[in-house]
Amino acid sequence: MKQKDFTPNLMALYAAKYDEAKLKTVVFDHYTDPYMVFSDFFTVSNIKEHLLGLKKMYKCATALMRINTAPADVIYDRELFSIVLNASWVIDQTGVKFSQLKAREHYRGRSGGVLSNEKAADYLTESEINDPYLGIKNVFKKIDLHQCHVALNEWLKMALCKNEFEEDYKGRRKLYKCIAKVLICCWLIYEREIVSPKV
Repeated sequence: MKQKDFTPNLMALYAAKYDEAKLKTVVFDHYTDPYMVFSDFFTVSNIKEHLLGLKKMYKCATALMRINTAPADVIYDRELFSIVLNASWVIDQTGVKFSQLKAREHYRGRSGGVLSNEKAADYLTESEINDPYLGIKNVFKKIDLHQCHVALNEWLKMALCKNEFEEDYKGRRKLYKCIAKVLICCWLIYEREIVSPKV
């Protein structure tokens, strides 16, 4: 597969794409470097905890249950997930892989945890596990970035507020799995290329 040529004016390209991403989001995002997002995201928590946070938000929304324990954590998680979605979308749109960056040592961080191959395979194909950039690309072929942000915002409201009416959220299962796939792909890129790059 032919890669896009590396542009010397990468920061300008990132900035332009982030401007596009922010038009699609419901959460303010101050980042202009997608790979720095990965470093910060997995410093906050590991991949298992992030996936549990996403699942908790989604399950409470679909069951119309209000989250009573640490609701502030759910709000914070929604913001983190939105920022990671933006970073993933920017990477997909620019086609610039981490290996193409200069000064990669500035991104070093601690491990973002461990996830079994079986768990990854619940969301990713074998090809996507081998090439997580492909996994991100496949997600944004299926769904729009704005759809992801709207879904997260809906789940947050449904999980925090008691609703007097029921809505059909079963159709959101596809969005949930796509967002989980993005998180796992980001973790794979982070672990393989930032934390423990092959020499």
